[in-house]
Amino acid sequence: SPLLAPPRPSSPLLAPHPSLLLPQPKGTDRKRSAEAPKMAELAETMACLNCGGGPMAYMEPDDDDDEKGEEGKEGINEYMCEECGEEQTDVQWNFRGYKVGKVIEVKAMKSPLKKCRIIVKEGDEDGLQIVTNAKHIDEGDMVIVATQGAIVPAGSGEDGTVVKQATVGGEKSEAMLCDGVMLRWKGGSKGVLAKLIGDYRVGDVPPANKPNKKK
Repeated sequence: SPLLAPPRPSSPLLAPHPSLLLPQPKGTDRKRSAEAPKMAELAETMACLNCGGGPMAYMEPDDDDDEKGEEGKEGINEYMCEECGEEQTDVQWNFRGYKVGKVIEVKAMKSPLKKCRIIVKEGDEDGLQIVTNAKHIDEGDMVIVATQGAIVPAGSGEDGTVVKQATVGGEKSEAMLCDGVMLRWKGGSKGVLAKLIGDYRVGDVPPANKPNKKK
């Protein structure tokens, strides 16, 4: 892959989010789904992505979910931490460890490798060093980074790979750049760097679907 996946670790991989093992109910039918009680039971065993506490409460969708934006789309479930009140979605669980990043430096190495520096957290002037052989990457690009501990492809369990720091071309590589296949975007292309255009901020959770280029 042009985006250089790190070696597969020998230790067991992290399990997928519990709710992803269940059939995902759609639209307003989710509220009446027979799976809702099971999802509520599973939510009580989850840890909050924000505070690490819990339990989490499954939030049954309203009939006007379509007006809620990303969280109201089909197949996306919502949860709330009973400890800190933070609301979270399946999207956030699928993309835990994935960040929107901004390329601030690109240096050529032995072809086709490039050494990039990418900010994934506001205020971090140094950013992460990533070695890649993605063909089209420039300073100022908004990209998606799988940081250390993330599982690729997004949302995968035992079939995925945990991102770790690696040495590529003699240089330290602290994370991975993502293509559409790694993100499981419908219509995503393998080996083509996923770039974002529009109102995306450094550190954001990546979009669940491939964005419209005209955004």
